[in-house]
Amino acid sequence: MIFYNINVDLFNFFNHGLQSPIFDGIMPIFTHFGGFKFLVLILVAVILYARITKRDTLKKVAIITLGALLFSAAIAFVLKHVVHEPRPFMSLDNVHLLITEDDLNSFPSGHATSTFAVVTSLILNMKELVKKNHLVIDIALVIFAVLIIFSRMYVGVHYPGDVLAGAIVGIVGALIINKFKDRIYSISRLLANKLNVK
Repeated sequence: MIFYNINVDLFNFFNHGLQSPIFDGIMPIFTHFGGFKFLVLILVAVILYARITKRDTLKKVAIITLGALLFSAAIAFVLKHVVHEPRPFMSLDNVHLLITEDDLNSFPSGHATSTFAVVTSLILNMKELVKKNHLVIDIALVIFAVLIIFSRMYVGVHYPGDVLAGAIVGIVGALIINKFKDRIYSISRLLANKLNVK
């Protein structure tokens, strides 16, 4: 009960306390940049680009990051349908709701899971992609991820507990996949060879 009250109080702070016309215009658009489908499309596009331009390191990182995203999203999907926590606008009155969601299960946040899986995987591999100033890029990625989870609360579709759990699932999922990244990439290359895709 104490956790629930804290969860609701924090949600009200982010959803009501920080309201502004600027955020009302930006956040409903920005929040979709952390969505599963959007991130999959971006990573697939990067993989195709890397394949065409023969940038093997970029292709490897993109494939591993896609694997981290898929793995983490699968865990979040199972948890959503086991926990069955309703979204804030289904349980609370006067929610400042700026978007609609077809999936009414709130815990954990799929956007937080997807974003943190991708960001964590990229940070783990950034030194392979960028030789200089990779720390600046890492910080920018973290800021992006934090803004995504803020946006999910601001638009009224998630509690703080949802986005925190999603972030944890995404981080852990990315760590697991990257632990076995060489093996996973080897398997992906074998599959590509069998399908005559280089």
